[in-house]
Amino acid sequence: MCLRLSLLTLLAAWGFGSAHALDVTLAAPGTLAGAVDDAAAVTSLAVSGSIDASDFHFIATGMPALTALDLSRATVEPYSGDAIGGLRSYPAAMLPPMLLAGTGLESIDLPLGLKAIGEGALAGTRLHEIDVHAGVTSIGEGAFAGCTELTEATVASASLGSGAFAGCTSLRRVAVPQGSLIPARCFAGDSLLETVEGFETAVAVGGGAFANCASLHALPFGRELRSIGEYAFSGSALQEADMSGCTALAEVGIGAFSGCPSLERLELPEGCEPAMALAMNTPALKTAVLLSGDVPAFAFTGDSLVDISAAVACATVIGDFAFKGVTRAGAVVLPASLEYIGTGAMEGATGLTSIDASLLEAVPELGQRVWAGVNQPSVVLYATQEVADAFAATPQWSDFNLQLKTYDMVADILGSGPAALRAAFSGAMLLVDCGCAAVSVTVTDISGRILAILHPDSDGHAMLDTSRWSTDIYLLGASTGQSLKIAR
Repeated sequence: MCLRLSLLTLLAAWGFGSAHALDVTLAAPGTLAGAVDDAAAVTSLAVSGSIDASDFHFIATGMPALTALDLSRATVEPYSGDAIGGLRSYPAAMLPPMLLAGTGLESIDLPLGLKAIGEGALAGTRLHEIDVHAGVTSIGEGAFAGCTELTEATVASASLGSGAFAGCTSLRRVAVPQGSLIPARCFAGDSLLETVEGFETAVAVGGGAFANCASLHALPFGRELRSIGEYAFSGSALQEADMSGCTALAEVGIGAFSGCPSLERLELPEGCEPAMALAMNTPALKTAVLLSGDVPAFAFTGDSLVDISAAVACATVIGDFAFKGVTRAGAVVLPASLEYIGTGAMEGATGLTSIDASLLEAVPELGQRVWAGVNQPSVVLYATQEVADAFAATPQWSDFNLQLKTYDMVADILGSGPAALRAAFSGAMLLVDCGCAAVSVTVTDISGRILAILHPDSDGHAMLDTSRWSTDIYLLGASTGQSLKIAR
């Protein structure tokens, strides 16, 4: 008997003996405190009836052992009175901002009539999962931020607030509503996040929304996407960002894909204008396709592997320091559209072996120290007879090993008919004739990967050095609708 009493005393001291679940029905809001006996020992609470902010305040301050809260049969009424959490009033049908933040809640069933979740409402709690039902129309800023034990979250239809799930370091899967605007910092720092269901219908991604999501390897970028904010995916684990089908995408913010250690391919659609530092310090990046032309400043700084020819295929301007530190540049082809190369744009491109400028009809203007660190006399600059003298007389360009490049498109191109898309190889050089001035010719491999986008001259002629690729089969598609396949 003495041993049994001693054990019960010890359990009570530890809180096990008195811990219990409680189911209460409230006749009026603000009466929870009077309906609960031994509140400090309650671990599970189910509430029916009406509650308000004062009841949430009691849960947070008077029920320290509570881990499970079931409000599915409760309604949240408005509150007006003495200040609670710094506010004298709270609206109906809203989980009050901040009042439950930092509590030990591990699970919560939301009221069926709930319309909104306030700012920081459940931030820093110990929730394991959350299911925000379709009746909830808005989730406030930081509502679930810092819930470090949260592993899954489903949001049926609510709009998301900034940083709503930021710092949820155990979150692996989230489902967002169809057509979401994913706000700034929404999932920032969620280092285990792997799956974002519903992202394929997102219309916008805010600044830093997925920053430092170190387990996020893939996302399905959909046709409805219109904008991407600054540093939206910075530091994430994305391996590919194919936005070629995002025809509504108009802008990509500063550093949106910067510092992504695994990103190998980045493709933007025609009409999209990226901001500076687009993918700087992204060391695995090999292919970047910017169909709108200009390469922004610092776009690929530090990206040693990036294919410069593919990235500038539509460019009129190459921004300052755009390719600084691209140490494996190899052979670079400049497009006929190019007019200006910015300060330090090719600084440190120590692997540069040749520059094919034979499509240019005029010498592009240069900023300062464009080729700093490059051994220019060892780099061959190919130019046509018409502009060779101008290159030789222009500072910075004149330091290269200038060589003439000539070819007879009429004699060398296969095919027939004045409007046919024709092509032939001269060694590794792909010669293309559109028969007329097509806007562009897209060159892909058999897997559909875009290798280059050519802009034929006024006679419909273009050329491409294919020595950097191992593929033997090339697919050509002109903007006029013609296409062909050719083997090297």
